Amino acid sequence: MKKPIAIVIFFSLTLFSIQAVATKTAKSLSAMVFIDSADVKQQSLVIDINQTLYYSATLSSQLKVTVIDVNPNGRAFNGAVDYSFDSTGEWVAKYRPGGLPYLICFQGDKAIHKQGLYQASGIRECTTKG
Repeated sequence: MKKPIAIVIFFSLTLFSIQAVATKTAKSLSAMVFIDSADVKQQSLVIDINQTLYYSATLSSQLKVTVIDVNPNGRAFNGAVDYSFDSTGEWVAKYRPGGLPYLICFQGDKAIHKQGLYQASGIRECTTKG
């Protein structure tokens, strides 16, 4: 009678460990999107990214998205993305994005992919590169 309980406990712990590792890996993926909110198309892009994350629970659980606005007088956005102004140019100097809007994908602290970003669906690239 003790063997079946031991087997159940073993498999439960194994599944829990696998799930914990998968969750940790998924959460280590992040995206940084550089925009200039003075451009209406780039404002729309952020709104679309927010909607993409809102309607895709899978994507929002896999990827943390941060939007960095290089326009110090830009508008604030609410939603699923973390939103920051780069009023001092610190983020641009550190990450050196290409032409805006620009996507940088990270796994942990390491940049794993960079590209121009023209559609919200482009953030999914981060999940395929990780």
